[in-house]
Amino acid sequence: MENMQPFMQLYLTGEESYESGDIIIEEGSRGNWIYIVLKGQVKVTKRTKLGTVTLNTLKQGAVFGEMALFGKLLDGRSASVIAADGPVTVGVLDFDLLRRDYESLSPRLRLLIDTVIMRLKETNEKIAAFVLAANRKGPGEK
Repeated sequence: MENMQPFMQLYLTGEESYESGDIIIEEGSRGNWIYIVLKGQVKVTKRTKLGTVTLNTLKQGAVFGEMALFGKLLDGRSASVIAADGPVTVGVLDFDLLRRDYESLSPRLRLLIDTVIMRLKETNEKIAAFVLAANRKGPGEK
């Protein structure tokens, strides 16, 4: 927790431990848990028609599952998050407190945040498609 931003400690309600390969969040599932990586690293993956693509690897201090906070619960989780390369400890953040703080923002600021989150989700879809297209090409092809 030494690398965690001090304000994040206000939201921490508990910790969970996972072994390498354990699924922390499953794409398509519903949930309102938001996490911060306290130890180890996690992979963010996305399912596509042609297979699973790794979008990112998150390390200590990274927050994930945050899209649940911004009214996107009905869609289900947009990606999976999996413990990677050894044991992982994540902090569970207080969804209700985060939601109250978010709701206290001005409507214009919430709209801006929602727009950025939607663009992030769209960008993740594009990255997954790009990675798949790049992997389908043979050596030396462009």
